[in-house]
Amino acid sequence: MRTLAFLLLLFGPVLSAPAAVGLWTRRLLGGVAHADACALTAGAVAGVAVFALLRRRGLRREVTILALSAFWAGWLWMALTDRGYDWTRAPALHAPDGFERFVLLLMVLVYLTLYVLAEEARPRASGV
Repeated sequence: MRTLAFLLLLFGPVLSAPAAVGLWTRRLLGGVAHADACALTAGAVAGVAVFALLRRRGLRREVTILALSAFWAGWLWMALTDRGYDWTRAPALHAPDGFERFVLLLMVLVYLTLYVLAEEARPRASGV
């Protein structure tokens, strides 16, 4: 269970957008036939889009990681501070106070640092 929690926290920014798209699509199409298949398809399409953006080099990749990290930190914070939160719906928007903003910024910076370090540790193709 600890390993699963660690993996979820580590890959949360990458998995959060496809998961949110799938969960919220299922919630939106709750009474429609094949709502589960539509939600899985929407999540898969979002996952492919995220993967395609992360395969790019340079600024596009960094901006994608920043956006995904900010989305994950914000979604996690809003879900954990909302009593009785249901993960299949969008969280109720509420503004964080000063300390909570600092914690959110710290979470985003930690995720950005992890991904930058992973990028630096990645072996490069030789120019020969």
